[in-house]
Order: sequence, then C-alpha cells, then structure tokens
Amino acid sequence: MQRQKKHEEFFDSFTAVDTVMLPITHAERLLRQGLTASTYTNKQVITTTTIPDNELKSLDWETERDIVQLFQPEYHIPTDYWVYGDMDFQDRIHNVESLTEGTEWMYNELRETPTQLIPLIKGYSLEERAICYEMLNRLEIDCVSYYGSQYFGGSSGNGIAKLNEDVRDVVSEFSPKELLLIGLQSEKYVGRLPPEVSAVAGQRWIRKSKLRDVSIPNAREAYRSWQEEVVDGLAYGQATLGSFDTSAGVTA
Repeated sequence: MQRQKKHEEFFDSFTAVDTVMLPITHAERLLRQGLTASTYTNKQVITTTTIPDNELKSLDWETERDIVQLFQPEYHIPTDYWVYGDMDFQDRIHNVESLTEGTEWMYNELRETPTQLIPLIKGYSLEERAICYEMLNRLEIDCVSYYGSQYFGGSSGNGIAKLNEDVRDVVSEFSPKELLLIGLQSEKYVGRLPPEVSAVAGQRWIRKSKLRDVSIPNAREAYRSWQEEVVDGLAYGQATLGSFDTSAGVTA
C-alpha cells in the first residue's frame, strides 16, 4: 500500500482487506503527522524495509527501530540488504550476514514490544541461505518472508520459474511454518508455489482493481474477484516433499 489518498479511501472500511503493508519510509512520514499504525488504519499493519536501494542505504538500524517502536505495527520485516544474483559471491555473503545481524539486533531491541518480526530469507546458494537459517533457528522463528521482485525485469531477473525453484529450495531446506512472498501477486502463478506460501504482497492489486480508472465501489468489486483467484491459488499450491505433514494457513 502506498501513501496516497485514493489508496486510503479504497482500504478504509473495506472488509475484504484485513492487512496492509507499508514501506518503513511511509510509516516515518505518518509518524511526522502524529499517526501510528492503529490511528492510521483499522487493518493489521506490516511495515517493511524492502524499499528502493537508494532509500535503503540511508536507513540505519537505530532509525528503523525508532520508527517501529513509535509506529507500533503488528508485524515488521526488518533490516533488508540488497542481494542480487549478479553480485560477487563474497559481496552477497557480506550482505546476507549484515541482514541476519540486523535482524537479530532488531529482535532484541523490539522483544518488549507487541510487534512481531517476519524476517527475510535471502541468498542465491545454500551457503548464503544457511546464514539466515542459523539466525532463524537461534531466534526460534518459523514464519518468514522472501523477496521476489528482483526476479522480474532487469539483468538479474529470470522470472517465475527461477523464483518458484528458489522458494521451493527454501521450503525444503528450512521448512518454514508460513512464508510471505513479496513481489508476486499473479493469480496465474501463485498456484505453482508450494503450500507453505500462505500470503503474497505487491502492487499488482492496483492494476487488477483498476483503482486509477474507476470509482472506489467498482474498484473494490474488481478487487474482490481478483482476490478470490489469488486465495484459491494459494489454497491449492503444489506440494513439495514433506508438505503433507504440515497444515499451512491461507491469508490474503
């Protein structure tokens, strides 16, 4: 969700939506207006650090912590660092290590608050991802997030097949209870993902609801139809080895 008047009008009192995701930079702007998560919306709020690289590089851990403590979202995706497939391997290792160190630091800083972390898993190899798994095991966290936007477009993107493969690797290697996938909301593709993917987030809803072109009531009607397709896809995600022993929830 973006900090735009029409977005806010669309979600306000719209019962089909119970959770919204806000970039940490938008949460900071709302704080400057005297708002917190609960005074801004009656929806559950997830704040995220998956923001453009030029904004991310200027966000330090202390500032991030202060925003979360004051804004008080229900969930937070902490301390993102960019990790791209065309980066040097050692640079990717360094950024994954920084991501996990930041996540553990943020966990300790926020443990007395009601905000729950949904840590990111990143890495293009098992060696990289294992750094995330070790941190998650230490913190005893099994609900995670995975960033998929970089798989689409640009020199490092190679599409849905690679994203699906990498998400399945995460599921096989770590066995998360639930996984939030950021950057893919395609009703055509979510059914290909493993059932551990219980929710998806992104900007596709704006186009599918035709929010920019039609009235709010018509946009909500279009959103409901599209949402049903996505939820159905998540409910019938293709199983991976071992998935039949677990029961993954489905959220929208």
